[in-house]
Amino acid sequence: MKLRILLATFGLLFAGLVASPATADSTPSGLAASAMGHACTRTSSGTSCIRGGQFCPQSKYGRSGWDAYGRRYVCKGNRTHPHWMRP
Repeated sequence: MKLRILLATFGLLFAGLVASPATADSTPSGLAASAMGHACTRTSSGTSCIRGGQFCPQSKYGRSGWDAYGRRYVCKGNRTHPHWMRP
């Protein structure tokens, strides 16, 4: 009985260790962080990664950001309505 409990506990712990990395990298930001060495830049609402052509905050003007696939974008264009553009 004790051996069965011990094996069941070990099995649950092992399953948790195996499943954790797969679920952590399933998001686009996890993909960018693991593939490119940094996480994606979030939109001003904070719900998703930036995409080319989207508006960026005026406070980010001239700064770089990365999308979910690790591509670099720069906040540039019209200073009153800047966009994320490829350099």
